[in-house]
Amino acid sequence: MGATATGINTVPSGETVGVGFYAHSGKQPPVLPAGYDLHPIDPFLHAEISTFRICLVAAGLDELASLLTEAVSLLGEDCVLIACPDEEPDVGRQVELLAAGADDVAPAFDADRLSLALKRAERVLERQARQGQRLRSLSAERDNLQAAIDNLPSPIFFKNRAGIYSGCNKAFEQFIGLPASKVCGASVYDVAPEELAKVYEAADEELMQRGGVQIYDAEVRYADGEHRHVNFHKAVTRDKLTGEVNGLAGAMLDITERKQLEKRLKRAAERDDLTNALNRRRFFELAGDIEAKARRQATSLSVLVLDVDHFKQINDHFGHACGDAALCHLVRLLETEIVEPNIFARAGGEEFYCLLRDCKLQQAFDYANRIRKKVEEVPCTFDGLEISFKVSIGVADVGVGEKLSQALIRADQALYQAKEAGRNRVCTA
Repeated sequence: MGATATGINTVPSGETVGVGFYAHSGKQPPVLPAGYDLHPIDPFLHAEISTFRICLVAAGLDELASLLTEAVSLLGEDCVLIACPDEEPDVGRQVELLAAGADDVAPAFDADRLSLALKRAERVLERQARQGQRLRSLSAERDNLQAAIDNLPSPIFFKNRAGIYSGCNKAFEQFIGLPASKVCGASVYDVAPEELAKVYEAADEELMQRGGVQIYDAEVRYADGEHRHVNFHKAVTRDKLTGEVNGLAGAMLDITERKQLEKRLKRAAERDDLTNALNRRRFFELAGDIEAKARRQATSLSVLVLDVDHFKQINDHFGHACGDAALCHLVRLLETEIVEPNIFARAGGEEFYCLLRDCKLQQAFDYANRIRKKVEEVPCTFDGLEISFKVSIGVADVGVGEKLSQALIRADQALYQAKEAGRNRVCTA
């Protein structure tokens, strides 16, 4: 097969449109209207073939379908093919020619219909050109957008309505541990453990059904194994024409440093800087809630006021660093004895407050005595030395109608009684 037609009729024009002609050798081409140049196509001259956007394919009705198939393979689907049969085809034959690859049908002998078919082909090419320009413009915009989000430090991702990833940036690739080529087209089940994937899928589906924005904090594990705190910002995307939800866009803002700062600030607000015990302010905040609950439930409360005996001598003989170590040692011992729901705090210096829930006076006395003995029996190790010290403790129960602060005053008075009685002992108010 090849187009080697001779005696081609063309009409000169200031601006002509080149039209290819594909037919069996010796086939006489039709006469074209003004403005068109007809060129036979040699299938072996590929450079020439690529220049034609419109092509006439001419043959008898019995051969035309197979010739159209050849033309589509040779010229590609972007070329507009006009089938030019030697005789008038009926509707059924025209449908067959369109199915074989023709874009239009115009008998070679009908100049008017061929002229209309060429005009329609030009309109098709004009639309293709405009669409191509729009596609190139959209492609450039997408490339620019991708380049922009790739330079952002926060992981960014896109999903379609079915929850399938449709795009992401470099930071998300690093988070997930996969290149974008592996992420796009995947679901959360392909990139995350099943138990997490179910949570992510449910959250995404809830957002796409509800619409709007979804913001929440979560701890995530990066592909390198590092755990980070992130703030998820997700919002639905909508079809511009229908307004229907067609997916979502999400960003992950790393808030690890903020969380660490919040934790440090919370600790500074609630904890003693040296011993990490609760501080006086936090003790009274918690004690207020405990006291109110005890009154509602009519349960007993008792308090202890504990003080290190001869603490100044520890500082004077071994230095303040040793004194600090002794206080930290004492707190570790108290943590083993005073456990939830009871609380204790460093009230200041070497003095500590303890609050015991559902505890009567005798029980509190026994509790305090157990603490006293443990402190006496377990020395503090500092710089290779064992430093022994003792504590005195005052005990009081919170009486009916009495405030916790009043019970602490009475326990403090009992503490002084213990000091005056020789120290290393427990006294009740």
